[in-house]
Amino acid sequence: MSDQSTPVNFHYSRIADHVVAALSGAIGLWLLTATIHLYRDRTAFLQYSLVKYAMAAVLLAFAYKTFHAASRRLARYVKHEDGVSTRIEVTPAAAPAAWLPAVLPVLLVGGMVLAPGTPGLWMLGLLFTAIAALILLRDPRGRGTANPRSFLVSQAGIDIGGQMLRKEDIHHLRIKNKFAGDVEITYDANRGVPTGTVIGLAHRRQVAKVAYRIEVESGGKAHVLAAGLDEITARGVLAEVGKALGPTLAI
Repeated sequence: MSDQSTPVNFHYSRIADHVVAALSGAIGLWLLTATIHLYRDRTAFLQYSLVKYAMAAVLLAFAYKTFHAASRRLARYVKHEDGVSTRIEVTPAAAPAAWLPAVLPVLLVGGMVLAPGTPGLWMLGLLFTAIAALILLRDPRGRGTANPRSFLVSQAGIDIGGQMLRKEDIHHLRIKNKFAGDVEITYDANRGVPTGTVIGLAHRRQVAKVAYRIEVESGGKAHVLAAGLDEITARGVLAEVGKALGPTLAI
C-alpha cells in the first residue's frame, strides 16, 4: 500500500478557512438567538422568523462544511496491490469557499431581522437566503465531485463499481479541467475593470487548482475515474492506472 498526496504547505490556507468558518458560525448563532421586534403582528413575526432560521441554517451548514474542508485542501490517493490487480482509492480536495459574494445577501437578511419592514418583504428575505445557499453550499465543480472514489485496475481493464471496462475497449485515458481555460477580461477606459469580474476570475482560478478529473473513454462513452483533484495528484493517479493496465494503451 502506498499513500500519495501533494507536498504543498497549506498552513495559512487552513487558518483562513478556520477564521471564515468561525465567523459564519458566529453569525449563524446570532441569527438563531436574535429577537425580531414584531410582537403585534404574529403572522409577520412567523414569516420573518422563517427567514431568520433559514439563513442561520445555511450559515451553520457552511461553517461546518468549511471547517471540515480545511483539512482537505489537498487531494490524495492510496493504492493497494495484490499482485494481479491494483485498487486505487482517491480522496478529492475540497472546493474553495466562495464566501465573498454571499456577504451582501447575509447583510440584507441581518438588516431585516434587526429592523423588519413591510409584512411582504419577508419573501425577498427568502430569496436572499436561497442565493446565499447557492453560493455557499454548492460545489462549483459539479455534483459528486467532492465524494471519494475507488476503482480496480488490472491488465484486463478497469472495474468501476462493478462495471468492467475491458482494456481492449478503452480508447483513451485523459485529464480534463473545465475551469483551466484562459478567461478574457474586457477593460473599459471609463469604468475600469468591474470588481465583480475580478473577484469571479480570482475564484475561478482557485477552483481550477482542484478541478482536475480523470476520464476513461470506452465504447464511445466517457467514464469518470476520479474528480476534484489538483494537477499533481491527477497525473499521479493517471500514471498508476497506466502502469496497472500494462503497455500498448494510449494515454
